[in-house]
Amino acid sequence: MAFSLSHFLALLLPPIPLLLLTTVKPHPGFGWPESGACVPGRSWAVRLGASDEDGRRLDDLAEAVAQEAGLQNWGQIGQLEGHYLFCYAPHGQPEEISAAAKVLAAHPDVAWHSQEQPLRRAKRSMEFNDPRYPKQWHLHNEVRAGMDINVTGVWERNVTGSGVTVVVVDDGIQHTLQDIQPNYSPEGSYDLNSNDPDPMPHPDSRGDNHHGTRCAGEIAAAPNNSFCAVGVAYGSRVAGIRVLDGPLTDSMEAVAFNKHYQVNDVYSCSWGPEDDGRTVDGPHPLGKVALQHGVIAGRRGFGSIFVVASGNGGQNEDDCNYDGYANSIYTVTIGAVDENGRKPFYAEKCASMLAVTFSSGDGLLRSIVTSDWSMQQGTGCTEGHTGTSAAAPLAAGMVALMLQVRPCLTWRDVQHIIAYTATKYEDKEADWMANSAGFRHSHLHGFGLLNAWRLVNAAKVWESVPFLVSYQSPVLREERTIHAHPLVSTVTWNVTAADLLESGMQTLEHVSVAVTVSHPRRGNVEITLICPSGMTSVIGAHRSMDVDPSGYNDWTFSTVRCWGERAEGVYSLQLTDYRQGALNIGVLNQWKLILYGSSMSFDEVKARQRVVEDAMGGQYLNSSFSLPCPPGLDIPPESFSPLTSNILKSLLLLGCLALFASLYYMLEVTLFHVDSRGLCRRRRGHSNIEEGDELEVGSMLAPEDKEPIMGRHSST
Repeated sequence: MAFSLSHFLALLLPPIPLLLLTTVKPHPGFGWPESGACVPGRSWAVRLGASDEDGRRLDDLAEAVAQEAGLQNWGQIGQLEGHYLFCYAPHGQPEEISAAAKVLAAHPDVAWHSQEQPLRRAKRSMEFNDPRYPKQWHLHNEVRAGMDINVTGVWERNVTGSGVTVVVVDDGIQHTLQDIQPNYSPEGSYDLNSNDPDPMPHPDSRGDNHHGTRCAGEIAAAPNNSFCAVGVAYGSRVAGIRVLDGPLTDSMEAVAFNKHYQVNDVYSCSWGPEDDGRTVDGPHPLGKVALQHGVIAGRRGFGSIFVVASGNGGQNEDDCNYDGYANSIYTVTIGAVDENGRKPFYAEKCASMLAVTFSSGDGLLRSIVTSDWSMQQGTGCTEGHTGTSAAAPLAAGMVALMLQVRPCLTWRDVQHIIAYTATKYEDKEADWMANSAGFRHSHLHGFGLLNAWRLVNAAKVWESVPFLVSYQSPVLREERTIHAHPLVSTVTWNVTAADLLESGMQTLEHVSVAVTVSHPRRGNVEITLICPSGMTSVIGAHRSMDVDPSGYNDWTFSTVRCWGERAEGVYSLQLTDYRQGALNIGVLNQWKLILYGSSMSFDEVKARQRVVEDAMGGQYLNSSFSLPCPPGLDIPPESFSPLTSNILKSLLLLGCLALFASLYYMLEVTLFHVDSRGLCRRRRGHSNIEEGDELEVGSMLAPEDKEPIMGRHSST
C-alpha cells in the first residue's frame, strides 16, 4: 500500500482544529484598518459560536452581529476562522461604545469577545546601564549606519565569549578595576617584569602604564555594573601578562607567548618594533620558536591565537611587512580604520594584513571608549584610546566570540574565517583587487572590515581545514643588479605539480619570500611578488626614511593576497630602485620562495565560500545545530605554584636573618654564662657574704678591668 507524507504526518500529529488548517480570505468589501479610527479602546475581537443553524456563512453572520451592535465589521482576524475585528464608527460617543459591549455580551452567536487595549511590548535590543556604553560607537553606531562591528545580534543570541580566555600581553592590567575584576583570570596571568603572578601595572613618571588595562577593557569589560563601558566579549575572561614595563629580552618574549597556553586561548599584542619608517625587526630566534610552538601545542593542540597590531607608522611611510610579528604566518595581523571606514594617518598598510577594525581617526573623529586604570590621574574610564593598539583587542574579542560557538577552531581556521567573512566597502583609496579564488584584498584594509555577525555565523558551520603543508624552493642565487625606477628587475621560479606532489598542496594561504639585498640605502628598493594567477603584492614598500646601508639579510616578506589560489605555476619577483643621484647600484644577492597552504582543492575553496554565505541568515546560530569537535591533545594541566623565585628569595632572606639572630643570641648567652662562672670562682674564698648583704650583677663593665662589676651592698 502506498504510504504518503500526509499519512505519516497524520499519524504523528494530534487532531488539529480545522481553523488552523483552513485558509480563509477576509470578508469582501472590508479591509484591515488603514486609518486611526479602529484603535485600541474602540475595537473588539469577537469569536462567533460554532453552530450555524440558519445555514448562513460565517462572514454574513459576522456582518449581522456587527450591525446589531452598532459596529463595523473589519473582517476576519488573520487566518483565525470565526474570529473577527469589530470597530466603532470614528465619531461614536462613549455611551454608544458601552452599549455595543452589552449587545456583544448578550448575543447568542458570540462565543467570546474582548475590547482591545494597547499591549506593552519592548524591542529586545541590548541595553546596558554602563554610562559610557552609548558612546561606544564601534559597538553600535547610531550616527553612521554600518560603521560598527555588528556585534549586538550575536549578543542577543547569548554569544558573549563565554568559556574563552583572552590574555593581554602588555604593561599589565589593573584587575581590581570595577570593569575588569568580574572577568579577571588569575590562572592565565603573570608578571614577567617583576617575576610574580600579579600583573598589576606599576605607576611611572610618565603615567602611561595604562595601555594594557585599556586593551583589557575593550575585550571583556563587565556589563551592567553602572561603570564605564562594555567589552566586545563581555562574557569572556581576561588575563594579563606584564612584560613591557622594563627591558625586554628574547627569552622573556618567548615565555610570554607560551605562558599558561592551556588556560589562555587568545593572545592580544598591541605592540611591536619602532614605527619610525626605517626599522626592520621582529621576533628573534626564541620568540619565533615560541610562536610556532604556541600554534602547535596551545589550546590542547588547536593552537594559540596570536592577534597583533599592524603598527602606527603610517605618517612615516612605514609598512607592516617590515614588522616580523605582523608578517608571521602564525599571527592575525589587524589594521585600523576610522569611524568613516577610512585609513587614518597613522595606520600602516601591507600585503600580510588580514583585516581591519575600528579605532581613532583624524581631527574631530571619535576614538575608542573603554576602561582605564584609576592610578595616578586615571579615572577608570577613557574616551581616548587610539591607534592600532585599540584595533587589535577588538579583533581578539571577536575571536573569543567565534571560539564560544566552535571551541575547536584551529589557529588556521580563524585566519580562514576572517578571509572568508571580512567585508569589502567603498573606499577610493583602498585599491581592492580580487584574486582568482574570489577573495578581495587591499594593502590598506586586508580582506576588509571584521564583522562579528559574519565571523560567528561562519564559525558555527565551519569544518576544520586540512593540515598545513609547505613548499620551499632552493636558495636562488642571483647577484642581479636592481634597475632604477621605472625599470624593474624580474626573477622567476616555476613551481610544478611534481614539486607539490610530496606535500599534496593544492591551494595557497600565505606566500613568503626570504631575500638578501645589498644596497647603500635600502629604503629605496621596492619589491613586488606576482603569483601565478597574476595577483600582485607589494611585499617590500619603498620607504624614503630608511637610509640604512646594510640592505636586507635573509629578511622574510609575506603576503595573503593569493589566498585560496592554486599553488602551481610561475612566481615572479620584481625589484625596482628609487635611487637618486650617484648612489651605488643595489644588488639582489639571493632569494627563496616559501609557500604555505593545504590539500584543499580549488573547488572545495569555492564550496566553502557558498557554505559560509548560506549561514549568514543566522539560522544555524538560532538552532541547536552543532558540528562535532575532536577532543584535542591530552596535555597535562600546567602546575600553578604561588611560590615564585622572588617570593622564595624573600623567604630565604628572612630565614637567613632569623638564623643569624638566633646564633647571635645563643653566642651572647653562652659568653655571659662563661664569664659569670669565672668571676664566681675568683670571689670564692676571699670573703664570706654577710647576712643581709645583697649580691648585684651589673651589666656594665668596670672601666679598669673591663669585667662585669659585682658589688656588695651592706644594709644600714
